[in-house]
Amino acid sequence: MVDAALIDKMKCNIPPLAEFRDNIEILEVKEPGYVHFTMDIPASLGNYRGGIHGGTGYFIGEIGCGFATYSFGVNNVCNSATVNFFKAVPCCKVDVETEPLHKGRSTAVIRVTTREASTGKMLFQSTHNMFLLGPLKDDE
Repeated sequence: MVDAALIDKMKCNIPPLAEFRDNIEILEVKEPGYVHFTMDIPASLGNYRGGIHGGTGYFIGEIGCGFATYSFGVNNVCNSATVNFFKAVPCCKVDVETEPLHKGRSTAVIRVTTREASTGKMLFQSTHNMFLLGPLKDDE
């Protein structure tokens, strides 16, 4: 079961744009750092060929690593990131999972894997180096 209060805090990492806010669903937080969510990617976030735009792929990773670090109960910012694109597909529903590779006092490294929901094929994977800003406050 997903802790509703934790999910609400994690959602602060979703931009207020309808393309994101209305299409992201957090399904599970297995344990801190391991977040499973989906996103229905609308055509407005595609490239001129109708595929998922590379910037959208990066952005999904950025949202995912934020979810992962918020699930640790800490505020964060991204220091650096890399993304690898494996497969081009039309805009579709994607399945996203985060995995912490390192979690220290002031930094974390989070891997975010995005798959096409209908086939399970890996589309892109990103690794984010996060700077941890301290504990989340109740009003955040």
